[in-house]
Amino acid sequence: MASARRERPAWRTALVTGASSGIGHALARELAAAGVHVFLGARREVPLRALADHIRARGGAADVVLLDVSQADACVARVRQLDQDCGGLELVVANAGAGPRRREGAPSYQWEVLAEAFHTNFCGAAATLTAALPAMVARGRGHLVGISSLASFGALPDAASYCAPKAGLSMLLDCLRLDLAGSGVAVTAVHAGFVRTPMLEDTHAQPQRLEPDVFATRVVARLARRPARIDIPQPLALGARLFAGLPARVRALALGRVKR
Repeated sequence: MASARRERPAWRTALVTGASSGIGHALARELAAAGVHVFLGARREVPLRALADHIRARGGAADVVLLDVSQADACVARVRQLDQDCGGLELVVANAGAGPRRREGAPSYQWEVLAEAFHTNFCGAAATLTAALPAMVARGRGHLVGISSLASFGALPDAASYCAPKAGLSMLLDCLRLDLAGSGVAVTAVHAGFVRTPMLEDTHAQPQRLEPDVFATRVVARLARRPARIDIPQPLALGARLFAGLPARVRALALGRVKR
């Protein structure tokens, strides 16, 4: 009896940033399992090479790309070179992220606390997404994916370093979607809730928290349809949107009580 024919993957090649751990690690494995040649982008070489070996051992294709997205200009140059070398990136997933650089006695709004997260979560993501975009448009195909957050829906206390750049990333993706209409390049904003990752410390309640593998499986399955937005998990996303739509004074009162 002939074996079942493997379905052609939605993309031939993909770059995933932040692939050394957490969400990026899980997304890269899921894409590779679907038959996509995955380029693993991050700063840490050892975990990237371990992941590449893991993927190859299971019959997948993966290559390591040392990349620091917080260095935006260097990131753009590296992604453009990769696009040329691999014959064209078909999927770019801007996932790399950073939390606030806590400093003892420093308020959460001090620039030294905000800087790394702003450079990585917004500028780095924007550089990653747009680096090979002109080439994608010229080819008439491609898919840009930004891993944003449900936290982008509204302000939260002591969270400017995360909420603000993620809101900016969501807005960037919305703008790019308008600019790229009819070009053959799709744009998807993924608004994630709580996912168990090294960056997410167990310091507060995390309702409906997902494991990275579960998150990645759900996201990749939906990405193939090239949606404008993926909100996950849906119940928490609905609650976040409803809360963001409340009058500002009501939200401030509720958040003040939570903070206390």
